[in-house]
Amino acid sequence: MYGQRQRFSKWHLTRGAICLICWCAAVGWKVEWLRAESEVLSITVGPPTKLSKLAYQNSASLAVSRTGVAAAFYPKPGTVPKFYRTSANGGATWGPEKEFAPANAGRMSIALPAGKVLFVTGQATPIAGGKPGEQEAQSVLFSDDFSRFEPGRVTVFLPNVVLHTRWGRFWPPFDKGKIVRLPNGDLLATMYGDLKGDQQYRTMIVRSQDLGRSWRYHSTVAYQAQDPDPHRVGQFCGYCEPSLALLKNGHLLCLMRTQGAEVPNEYRPLYASWSDDEGKTWSRPQSTRPALMNISPTLAVLDNGVVVCQYGRPGFHVVFSTDNGHTWGNRVSFSHLPEPIITGQFDIVKSGPNQLIAIGSDAAGTKVWPIRVARVRVSQNRLALAGDVVNEQGQPIVSARVQLTPNRYAASDWRAVPTTKGRKPRFAEPFFSPPRICSTPVLAYRSINETNGHPTVRTDKNGRFHFDRVGLGEVILTVDAPGYAPRHRRISVTPQIADQRFTLAQGRGVRGQVIDETGLPVAGACVVLGDWHTHTEQDGSFHWSIEDPPPAQIEIKIYKRYSTVYDKTIARATLESIQEQPLVLRRMK
Repeated sequence: MYGQRQRFSKWHLTRGAICLICWCAAVGWKVEWLRAESEVLSITVGPPTKLSKLAYQNSASLAVSRTGVAAAFYPKPGTVPKFYRTSANGGATWGPEKEFAPANAGRMSIALPAGKVLFVTGQATPIAGGKPGEQEAQSVLFSDDFSRFEPGRVTVFLPNVVLHTRWGRFWPPFDKGKIVRLPNGDLLATMYGDLKGDQQYRTMIVRSQDLGRSWRYHSTVAYQAQDPDPHRVGQFCGYCEPSLALLKNGHLLCLMRTQGAEVPNEYRPLYASWSDDEGKTWSRPQSTRPALMNISPTLAVLDNGVVVCQYGRPGFHVVFSTDNGHTWGNRVSFSHLPEPIITGQFDIVKSGPNQLIAIGSDAAGTKVWPIRVARVRVSQNRLALAGDVVNEQGQPIVSARVQLTPNRYAASDWRAVPTTKGRKPRFAEPFFSPPRICSTPVLAYRSINETNGHPTVRTDKNGRFHFDRVGLGEVILTVDAPGYAPRHRRISVTPQIADQRFTLAQGRGVRGQVIDETGLPVAGACVVLGDWHTHTEQDGSFHWSIEDPPPAQIEIKIYKRYSTVYDKTIARATLESIQEQPLVLRRMK
């Protein structure tokens, strides 16, 4: 009897489900799981407004009041940010320039629920005669229309806080990101610096229960004395320059810088951590995916749930996440210029329901850009991706390999170029005499490897290639062919994706490996091949694309910067020998 009842129930449920689907279709409802749909972001960047001709600056900032008025603070040549302009329409147009006597409002601000906009900025320094751990920092309180302001001070209590000396003499600052308001009205802000016994930077959360007049240590987001990922390039400084955001699911996201050295191009990615208990405890920090390079993040969360991150160096970029910061895509780049042309330390703020304003520099100076972001459903979640591969004369290249791989933002390749008259290198590459300038880094080339399982096709007799059912999002296309220098390109696969054309120059690709004396791969090593600088991956491999005429021999320099374990290697070798046997980086004796 039970079996009969079970079959009867299943039959009725199946018939009921069919009827429900038919009824939904009859009344025009969307039955999402019946259709192969996907979601994409529609990002519209409006024309910029130029605020100053100063390009090399790191102090421009933005804030928005509860009434929607935005303020942009910025410096001019020879000044600190003592000027600002306001916008009442999301940054589309801006009012006249005003002077700001206190000189630097800072980036950390919040619109208070009862009115006014609070800024907290600068280092929290010990209060003379105060209790141990009791400090104070600067604040500014603006009216909702930014026409009036009152400078002030706030108190901060950080137990066991000490003056940081390894990376610079300063007390923990209120520096990056915006202040976050919890559902109960309490405020959270980020700080970084040292507590007693720390060897690297620590990212901390402070909490205010009186609308920002006083703050107390709440938790540590991240601290590690040793590099958590020693295979990565660059110098680990701990976790600093944090930015905090309250996600739509009630959790908190914190993004942090980990790059210590100022040497350009040897960059470490930003790291992310999450909290589901109002910032009391935090997940283990993990590298952003793809790796966002490399400093000064600022987070914002839109009403539609999209998480936004502004970051820089090299360049000035804004990226978007639809999964609460676990993965990033849809990058908008306002500049790719390196330090010291622009700093990459800029700001962004939510200015409306799904609107943003970004402030930063390009070659022409300091500007603000309005941005709109919409989530759009599209009927196709996979598309065909096609194109052709030709030589420099426009003739098709037959049987060229084309590989499709996940996106990465790792800017780890660059050329060292000779110094020019009147331009001295701020950072000189070791071994170069005279010193040379590190030029703009580029997306690292990686050789095609069909064993990694990524889709790979070959061009036909007309030089055409074709991929079926490519998922929406950002990918890398890499192309190689015998006798030609390989090419690669980051593309965004959208419903309007155009054919991709690759023009290959005569040349070749080179793939090598760096190991130690025991045969173990050395990750994160610098490999200088002539004027070209690249880095080894986790398996010790490095990749190089060169155009004709190839050199008979190449000067090779290998070292692991900041390491006390490895020595340096200087040698000359043929391109063939580089590929036939690994290069050895010996350990120090």
